[in-house]
Amino acid sequence: MSDYYKNKTAWVTGSSRGLGRSIAEKLAEAGCNVIISGRNQTNLRSSGEGNSVDEAATEISGKYGVRCIAVCGELSREEEVERCIGEIHEKMGPVDYLVCAAGGGNVGTALKKELPQDYASHFDLASVKAIFDHNLISTMLCCRVVIPDMLARGSGRIITVGSIAGCGGNKNGNDGFTAYSMAKSTIHQYTRLLAKKLRHDGIPVNCIIPGNINTPSTRIRFGGDREKPVEGLSRLEHVGKPEDIAHLAVFLCGPGGEYISGQLIRVDGAEQLSPC
Repeated sequence: MSDYYKNKTAWVTGSSRGLGRSIAEKLAEAGCNVIISGRNQTNLRSSGEGNSVDEAATEISGKYGVRCIAVCGELSREEEVERCIGEIHEKMGPVDYLVCAAGGGNVGTALKKELPQDYASHFDLASVKAIFDHNLISTMLCCRVVIPDMLARGSGRIITVGSIAGCGGNKNGNDGFTAYSMAKSTIHQYTRLLAKKLRHDGIPVNCIIPGNINTPSTRIRFGGDREKPVEGLSRLEHVGKPEDIAHLAVFLCGPGGEYISGQLIRVDGAEQLSPC
């Protein structure tokens, strides 16, 4: 535990499971008090990562000796985000670090029915809106409510989570992920714009761009344990662990991240080498 992180409060959205959960745990291990959150108390059951978000918070608190609470809500809705930040202020005080890990492509009707192969031009509008809400809008709303905390103290860190799908597009282009790729690319650009806005206020803003990461939900979608590469891809592209993302998040929140801002940092085993 480092004194640098002691008594700092980190809110990690989408942290009931997967990448967000790993990031929350690593920040707690570093010494941060942590707020974990999910859309509801039991969403983590779908990937076998626990029974409830409250139980996960209790587990993290006991394991790392920090304060940890859970807040739940649909973060694409303004009233839900306002309720969440009100609960956070009441129980934990102002937020020092925000990590926007909520998102994904399996939301609304996006992956729950067969979609046209030419999804770029023949799309289901409800699916597109749901994916943008779940990824971009939730990120923007959460940033909006924590920035006043950071401006008041002249310090803080914001980390968004993008995707390699938002850099080079989707390789297959026929599985309904066109909207997901677009939503993630807008998160990348939003990060740059927010970093420019906050650079004179001492608040670094960066985006972590994961490649293929071995999370329980990934294993459910693709099968197996990802130890063997998908045909046509190198082994390095498929050994990414949630901890690979979490370690970078902790670094960016720490002393090493004080002069890093406006950056899109890919963690993808060199799957993509072109500029973001």
